[in-house]
Amino acid sequence: MPTPRLLITVPALAIVLSAGLLASAGGPASGDEATTSSETAAVTSVQRAVAQRLTAVLTPQGEKPADGVPVGLDVGIIGVLGSAADGYDVVVTRETDPAALVARLTAGLPAGARNSLRITTSERSADELRTAWRQVSAQAWAGDASQRSSYSMDLDPELGAVVVDVEGTAPAAGRLDVQRAPVEGVEPGAVVVRYTGESALASRTADTSPHWGGAKITAGSTSCTSGFTVKSKTSSTRYSVTAGHCGPNGTSWYSGAYYFGQTAGRSGYPNYDQARLAGSSYTNSIYTDGLDNFNVRTVTGANDGDVGDSVCVSGVVTKSVCGIEIKSLSATYCDDPDVSSTCTTYLMRGRRDDDRVIVRKGDSGGPVYQRNTSLARASIRGMVIAYDMSGVRLYAERYASISNHLGVVAITS
Repeated sequence: MPTPRLLITVPALAIVLSAGLLASAGGPASGDEATTSSETAAVTSVQRAVAQRLTAVLTPQGEKPADGVPVGLDVGIIGVLGSAADGYDVVVTRETDPAALVARLTAGLPAGARNSLRITTSERSADELRTAWRQVSAQAWAGDASQRSSYSMDLDPELGAVVVDVEGTAPAAGRLDVQRAPVEGVEPGAVVVRYTGESALASRTADTSPHWGGAKITAGSTSCTSGFTVKSKTSSTRYSVTAGHCGPNGTSWYSGAYYFGQTAGRSGYPNYDQARLAGSSYTNSIYTDGLDNFNVRTVTGANDGDVGDSVCVSGVVTKSVCGIEIKSLSATYCDDPDVSSTCTTYLMRGRRDDDRVIVRKGDSGGPVYQRNTSLARASIRGMVIAYDMSGVRLYAERYASISNHLGVVAITS
């Protein structure tokens, strides 16, 4: 993945808005890892059903909502902590009826399903948080031109607020972002600003045909990572995928001296940071050398997974890292401080409990997958496009969004 939006060679503002939980397209492929960050607890069918209900009610229908406001607020959910195995702590807005929400999430399930849900009511209303989200999105966060930096923002269930994590160190007192009410028109405390480390969009080395996912692909001085192999929903044509910000339609890509393909199908960018690579042959293997227990895996399934599931990522720079917990499926990444319509919405957000670096520049397009711990197979969950906190947190396009927008399905066996 190139530099910020990893194609840009100078720092650019990046705002990441994330909140709640989003889309599930079903549970993991049979035998694949679907545990908490500890990767040890067994998940019962009832727990998995609750996880899928929870993510389903927070899934936008059809195309991504234009404003990027988390649809969880429509059902009164600010955010969710936990996992299917450990149970979920669901933080709701003050006007939400906890009993009605639990009944909705467990309807038709055994009585024990209710034990998987713990409800906490916030002092914030849904309207207050929607206003905060929209005002933060419209805020001119660029600061001094010489000090432009990236920002990540969350609708944080623990704080009950929109949290803005700013790259770098705190500025002198008096700046908007250190005041008690940092955004005009928003209640004090509804937006919290903090300071973190580096943030950027995230760009193996001579991959021959048929091409694999997780390979280094280059176009001139631009370097990204291939994602995974797909085929058209209406024909047998195969493609690979990568991040849309890596290059416009018509960009020719190579892996070492080998022609990899040409960018096609990139549309709706930047809201959809995804593209097909066409013109060569592709197969359903991905490079997974690194901290995974297999160096190569075969793709045997694909879906969004559930919040709290443990996934791996495989980028050409960082290689494979596992034990990443899906924290959210509704992040938004904004690339230009001066243009409000430069955002990629409804992304997966993930992080390890030990805050290990999991993504670096050059990893854009790399596959996010759930692994089988004893067999060399993987189930695709998405594709990396960005990171913040100096690579501790990743942001990825979800599989369902890629499938729907590009009109493709993953090749599996």
